[in-house]
Amino acid sequence: MITAEEIRKKALAHWKSRRFFKAEMAGEPFFPLTIPFRKPGGRKLLEDYDLVKKWLQELKKGSRAAIGHGYEIIYTTVNHRQLGPQELPERIIIADRDNFLRLIGKERQYRQFQEDLRLVRNRQPRLLPFFTRQPGRLLTYGGSWQQLLAVCDYFCENPRPGRYLRELEITGVDSKFLEQHKKIVSQLLDQLLPDTAIDADVTGLAHHGFERRYYLKYDEPLIRCRLLDPELYPLPGVDDLSLPASHFCQLSLPCDRVFITENKINGLSFPACPGSIVVFGLGYGIRQLAEAAWLREKEIWYWGDLDTHGFAILARLRALFPQTRSFLMDRTCLESHKPLWGREEDHQRCLEELEALHDEERALYNDLRTNYYGTNIRLEQERINFAMVRERVAAIQRE
Repeated sequence: MITAEEIRKKALAHWKSRRFFKAEMAGEPFFPLTIPFRKPGGRKLLEDYDLVKKWLQELKKGSRAAIGHGYEIIYTTVNHRQLGPQELPERIIIADRDNFLRLIGKERQYRQFQEDLRLVRNRQPRLLPFFTRQPGRLLTYGGSWQQLLAVCDYFCENPRPGRYLRELEITGVDSKFLEQHKKIVSQLLDQLLPDTAIDADVTGLAHHGFERRYYLKYDEPLIRCRLLDPELYPLPGVDDLSLPASHFCQLSLPCDRVFITENKINGLSFPACPGSIVVFGLGYGIRQLAEAAWLREKEIWYWGDLDTHGFAILARLRALFPQTRSFLMDRTCLESHKPLWGREEDHQRCLEELEALHDEERALYNDLRTNYYGTNIRLEQERINFAMVRERVAAIQRE
């Protein structure tokens, strides 16, 4: 038998699930709202007559008839064989929105919702379909819509702003507010901005995703490279450069050959090689090099771990720069270092088909992903004998 508190909780569930708001936004009827409950049967009435009577009294005390708001009880008369006619609840309803809001204690929040909705209608009516689908967003950020819409106005007037968040001059909005509200702002801008003002390849907020998606400046990761030939030094003795990714991509170093490696120590200790540089410290990974058009004209060698993940990175790099060749990622190198083999973590393994691999690479990759050599075998690049590194670099120079 339902209690007044249980009725309130069932009504509140319609608020929390946003069913109430979806009906409001769509202009669909929501009231009267029926609250389901289990009715006492004839046996219950006979065996627990006093308990049922007490339940009825308590239910009436919490009803609109008793306190002036809330739920209403619709009764029906039941003819009981032993007890005679009994008046029992047939339905429990909440007649309208005012009674619903008073019952669940959400009058103030609803007024805020209405104020924010009016603001959206006046300022950015193009967002209404979004809020019809997801009214909870309007509610969650209640009281912040003056600032959020000001941000929307700014980006609509200044698409692809090319500034840091700190530089955006938006009345009533500071960079801290924007930092704290990137998720909802991103959802709103996706509804409002033209495709040309959104980088669709960037998804999620990680790694400055907000800034990259909407063409803002940000603290870019650094790409580090060493110049392996003194003839390439910009200044005497200066062979180690660290540049923001976008600056690196704008370079046009007069080198012929580019080695790329993941491991920092490998980059720092890489042997000298005429006309060559080594790139390492790639921050967010290989994709940071995508805009480096000058690399398309260079001979490129990639040196990664000898495991499935390393070959997956090689395949991604080759998709960007088809001329890429692998460095020390072959069967001879793997088998000659058997005492130094380690284990590749399950969550890092790649088990997909990698079409960009060359035949010998694909054969070794398939052996690694099918555990031909053992379970999850890997050879980390920094474990490779350095004499073999020197020999392979010397062989490349002779080609």
